[in-house]
Amino acid sequence: MFDVMGFISELEKECSDFKRNLNHMDAEEQMGLIKLACSHIYPQDELIEELLQSKKDNRSLVVKFGMDPMDTDIMIDHMVPIVLLSKLQRMGHKIVFLIGDFTALIGDPSDSSIKQKKLNKKKIEANVKNLKKDLSRFIETTKIDMPFNSSWLNELKLPDLMEVMMNLEVSSTLNREDFRKKLSNDEEVSYAELMYSLMMGFDTLQIKPDLELGREDQFDNLHMCRRMMEAKGMKPEVIMTTYALPQGNIFSIDEDPVNIFHKIGKLEDRYVLLWYKLLTEITPATAMELERAIYNSYVNMETIKEVLARIIVSKLYGEEESKLAYIEYIKDIVKNSPTKEIRMIHGSKMTIGEFIAASTDFTLPEAEDMVRTGGARALSCDGGCLTYVLNSDADISTIFFDKFYIIVGDKLVLRITK
Repeated sequence: MFDVMGFISELEKECSDFKRNLNHMDAEEQMGLIKLACSHIYPQDELIEELLQSKKDNRSLVVKFGMDPMDTDIMIDHMVPIVLLSKLQRMGHKIVFLIGDFTALIGDPSDSSIKQKKLNKKKIEANVKNLKKDLSRFIETTKIDMPFNSSWLNELKLPDLMEVMMNLEVSSTLNREDFRKKLSNDEEVSYAELMYSLMMGFDTLQIKPDLELGREDQFDNLHMCRRMMEAKGMKPEVIMTTYALPQGNIFSIDEDPVNIFHKIGKLEDRYVLLWYKLLTEITPATAMELERAIYNSYVNMETIKEVLARIIVSKLYGEEESKLAYIEYIKDIVKNSPTKEIRMIHGSKMTIGEFIAASTDFTLPEAEDMVRTGGARALSCDGGCLTYVLNSDADISTIFFDKFYIIVGDKLVLRITK
């Protein structure tokens, strides 16, 4: 028998442990965590070698990640690589978080969400201030280096630029999907856009990282960084890109907590496991167990989404705020769902499964399955107490509220008065 409540409890506990020390892990375990989040690792065999050598030499790897301060409204999908950076930091590696104040004046052509906003230095400074505040919610900013790339790109001399450009062919840049699409649509491509990946490469030449991390759409840019290291006779870095979150239910990290619950509650089932892998502290073993539980319908999907929302809201706003937001979310479901009023006869005997089946269109097996997988919850009518209903064989009178709702899945509510 699958222990639903035990699984839910352990899942939430593990996935919420955003300060867990990962330094004690061996290289293979660290590799497993990294692979959960990464769509590309190139070359993959070199990454495991770097991790093994780091352990052997007791040396921290230098990990570069760059972000252009393009906006003050940071979206949850841009935090995916930051969550992985936090894990790399807790593995004992040195994080260099590059602030692209110079490259923000160009705009990354691979990032379609930017829409090539025109920024000035004053706006960039305001965005940087906000970015640092937001980052502190995800990573220990006091333990990372945060250089500005203007500090060396402002001093870049034309002979140094030409020396590198002589060893790079423009065809590989023009063959990128983003540029091919623009050219095929007769859209203009500025020289500044063509130069963007070169500027990223000069950042890499300055920092000399062992690893470089980026979003999935930055894979071509990161390859340019690696090629420029090779052109300068340096040991090329290992490049990694994180999976992209589907855009349907993306929200700002400053979104109202109750709204976050609603947006995560609307996620397509097929993407829920990916969100766990990218935005929580789930381990490979637990990810496999969760995948099995979802595939075999051991746990109700609405419940799995609610756990995910509690984890993310706890990360953004704290555990207490998450608990309060969850109650408000359930109350919203009650308020906006069809409700059936039921008055129980004093002393009546009926199991919870039988009660739900008799009061709804669910068959008895469907009602029992809904309860067994954690898909039914009881909320006191004053909204002050919420509990999962897990035993369909228990008598309905064991629900200790005098007046309460039973929320069946996310579409039907029973209002019961004893």
